[in-house]
Amino acid sequence: MSEDVRSLLYRAIVRWGLFVLVSGFLEGGILSAEVPLTSALAVRSLSAEEAAKKLPVQIRGTVVFVEGPSGAALIQDETAGTYIHRSHAIELRAGDVVSVSGVTMPGMYLPGVENAFCQKLGHGEPPRGISASYADLLSGRYHYQLVVVEGVVQAVRPAGEEGRTLLTIAMGQDLLEVRVYAPPKEGLSLIDSRVHIEGLAAGSINNRRQLVQPSVWLQDWNELKVLEPAPEEGEVPLISGSNLLGFQVGGQAGHRVRVAGTVLAEFPDGSVFIREGATSIEVQLVPSPSLPPGTWIEVVGFPMMRRFSASLSHANLLRSVPGEEAHAIESSVKGLLNGTRDNDLVSVMGSVSGCFRTEDGHLILLQDQGRMINVRVPVLEQEPPSGSRVRVTGICVVESSSISGVKSLPSAVSIRCRTHGDVKILSSPSWWTVSRIASVAMVLVFALAGSTFCIVVLRRRIRRQTAFIRRQAKQEAAQEERLRIARDFHDTLEQGLAGLSLRLGAVQARGMDEKSEKLMQASLGLVSQIQTETRSLVCELREPSHERVDLVAALREITTQDSVTCQPTCEMDAYPFTVFLPSSTVHQLRMISREAVTNAMKHAEAQKIRVALEFNESRLRISISDDGKGCDPGVLRGGKSGHFGCVGIEERCLKIGARVQWHSAPGKGTSIEIEMVVNESAAGK
Repeated sequence: MSEDVRSLLYRAIVRWGLFVLVSGFLEGGILSAEVPLTSALAVRSLSAEEAAKKLPVQIRGTVVFVEGPSGAALIQDETAGTYIHRSHAIELRAGDVVSVSGVTMPGMYLPGVENAFCQKLGHGEPPRGISASYADLLSGRYHYQLVVVEGVVQAVRPAGEEGRTLLTIAMGQDLLEVRVYAPPKEGLSLIDSRVHIEGLAAGSINNRRQLVQPSVWLQDWNELKVLEPAPEEGEVPLISGSNLLGFQVGGQAGHRVRVAGTVLAEFPDGSVFIREGATSIEVQLVPSPSLPPGTWIEVVGFPMMRRFSASLSHANLLRSVPGEEAHAIESSVKGLLNGTRDNDLVSVMGSVSGCFRTEDGHLILLQDQGRMINVRVPVLEQEPPSGSRVRVTGICVVESSSISGVKSLPSAVSIRCRTHGDVKILSSPSWWTVSRIASVAMVLVFALAGSTFCIVVLRRRIRRQTAFIRRQAKQEAAQEERLRIARDFHDTLEQGLAGLSLRLGAVQARGMDEKSEKLMQASLGLVSQIQTETRSLVCELREPSHERVDLVAALREITTQDSVTCQPTCEMDAYPFTVFLPSSTVHQLRMISREAVTNAMKHAEAQKIRVALEFNESRLRISISDDGKGCDPGVLRGGKSGHFGCVGIEERCLKIGARVQWHSAPGKGTSIEIEMVVNESAAGK
């Protein structure tokens, strides 16, 4: 590559790099040049997601509230108000005109400005507050802006934090909390006075970014003005409890009233219930003195609607005189649900449906005439069992109500007992409760089921045992019969055969021709064979053998016996194997085969008899056939009078689980087939 080309390439690369670098700077400058938000309304109009993007802010406004040296500052411009978190230490006070630059933040309720750099531009008067109702404050529309509210002061108390004061202002029936960032002002009597307040709209926020309760913050007492001073306590009008929050032509003024009555009950939370005539009311005393039941008191407080009936809140005790304890009004659960005994001391009888332990005592479910109410009582020494009859004395409290037309009706009523002695057990429940009856019934059902199961099992055992005994009795009877037959065979047949053998031997000893000699020898052999089989039969009857015997050899003995020349020839076909079977089975098969061969010799006039044995796939097959004159198979199976050979063959086959078939026709010989299933291990080469 030449030097000129290299120079041109180098200059091209440098120009391209400079172009990319300049483009990057220009692009970054364009992106960073985002237009800032310039009004408080623009900031508070952002959603939480948009405010979290840290958008630039550049606004100018007046400081309306400061939460301490390092706390948030609230500023307001011509559009709305917002709050700022300062990025540097700068002292601000209400009325300072500032220029603020920073970025947005989502805040707990509405967006604000963080990392704010503030620059003082001057000092002036804060903007005027906007007149607001309690509904306006609850809606949050003026949150963190100056507002003007008016109301009657019901309570003044120290906040206990950095010398602050909390006021409770009644705006009609709504109570607004006012927080003054200054200690209580000595000599200033505010309770029951109507005041004008100009402060910052604020409130408590939950973790769902929701305004739970509105409030107003004051920087100092200068922002509160008394419009109507409070009257002296002695000048407060005395009214009956039945007229509390009743109709007045001029409406309710929201100021204190005086009420007198006899104490019915006092509770640790400051609630005191008094009865004046036929009406009982609840009084919230501040502070709460000790007032035993029966004490006559005079109190002054603010009327307010509480749940279902009017009551006095933030009340002060003026006078108290000891007296006799008031009696409880006898009532029923159904009678309490009309609401006329709300806040009154009542006595009710009912049945306990349940009793539960709570944090501050016990809760009893009291049932009467199909209605149920809750009874709240301090910790009981003995819990009343379910189903017991009790008498409960306490304050009737309507917990909730429903509207029917223009009338409010109680929907839930409870009784608030003073001590655990207000619950008296009148009668204990019957031992036979529903749960116990159910338990006993379950036990009986299980016992019956168990008994039925045992009876079924016992019956099965009895049946098995009876069957076993029957089988054993049959076996013993059969064994006894076998022994009897064995004795009879030994004493008659075997002895007779022995005598016959001796006589035939004696005849043979006298001498005879050749043919007679052969016949005599055959007869002696036959008698000897019969004797051998008879002895074997007697031994089998007396003690059956469990040894395994070669079936092929046993059948071969039948075909190899000596016979006279006039008899037919007898042959056996068998494969070169042996079949070992129990001796009893071999005996039955041998007797079956002998009976078949004998029948062929005696009745068929056969010239040739063939015995064939096959064993294939656990099936043993024995075939005995002849070439005799044959007959009707029905005659063979039915037998003749006095002849039982074929019947015996069927019985023997049935005993060893074999199947027998006859095949015969006149002039075509006879064939008998015996087939049975045996274990393959019985066969061997």
